[in-house]
Amino acid sequence: SKTEDCKSVSPLFSYQLDRKLTFAEKLRVRLHLFTCGACLNYVSNLKFMHEVFHTQENCINNDKLEISLSLDAKKRITEKLKARQ
Repeated sequence: SKTEDCKSVSPLFSYQLDRKLTFAEKLRVRLHLFTCGACLNYVSNLKFMHEVFHTQENCINNDKLEISLSLDAKKRITEKLKARQ
């Protein structure tokens, strides 16, 4: 069935982000994605998340992570700190 095929090929979607797939695995993924829009969308989202996480990881490792808080969040934190003193 279509669902069973999706379940059996879906682990390869993650594997291809971390290692080279064999020729047979690549062929299987490409053929499946050619016929399955749901998995194509899933792979697109998976690749996007992978890129975002690696970008953040690189920023953290290079001390370039820029985090900004909303004014409301800064105010709440300041108030909590003042209350502790």
